[in-house]
Amino acid sequence: MRGMVTRFGGLLVVIGLMAGCSAAAKEPVGPTASPTVIAASPTATPTPKPTASTGVVMDLSDPALGIVFEKVPDVHGDAADVYNWMATFEKEYWRTMTTNQVSPGFSIMASAEIQATMRRVATDNLNVKATIGGVFHVTIADISVDGDTARATTCDDYRNVTFTDFDGPDTPQSAGFGENRLLEATLVRGPADGQWLIQNEKRNGTC
Repeated sequence: MRGMVTRFGGLLVVIGLMAGCSAAAKEPVGPTASPTVIAASPTATPTPKPTASTGVVMDLSDPALGIVFEKVPDVHGDAADVYNWMATFEKEYWRTMTTNQVSPGFSIMASAEIQATMRRVATDNLNVKATIGGVFHVTIADISVDGDTARATTCDDYRNVTFTDFDGPDTPQSAGFGENRLLEATLVRGPADGQWLIQNEKRNGTC
């Protein structure tokens, strides 16, 4: 049995494929957006805010973690805050993928459904001994803000990512990540100044 990872509905899930079997795996059902605003737990590991000031866009690339943000836009105000929180979300997503331990940072930036899915993902990847590394390239774009809601897209580029499970290594192509993936996110304004929470993320083709 080879465990292969594939991002669908905006999240990474594990699909088991029998070696030599050509049948397509069933696609999992994507999460439903939650109307509930998730606040940070008093006992959760603290997660730094994406920026010390609001309204200023930041390049949150992290070479040590292995994530690079490309084409950082020149935006300001709410759009800058949305960008920063989307970038922080992508960093914690990637941290979860590379450690097989769900990031506590999701508790202050993601809906209950996304948090639950990421907990399951981390457990499933650990069970198949998945090791994911290398460099993950992300482009965040198409930011729009309408009152207390916002939208943005991410283009996920796995060309420099490495994949290994208990059955051995995979290239991005053999792991199903040969194409850049376009995802659309919906956000809502959070309780803190400049805070945005990711409610839903779904795949919408390639980029």
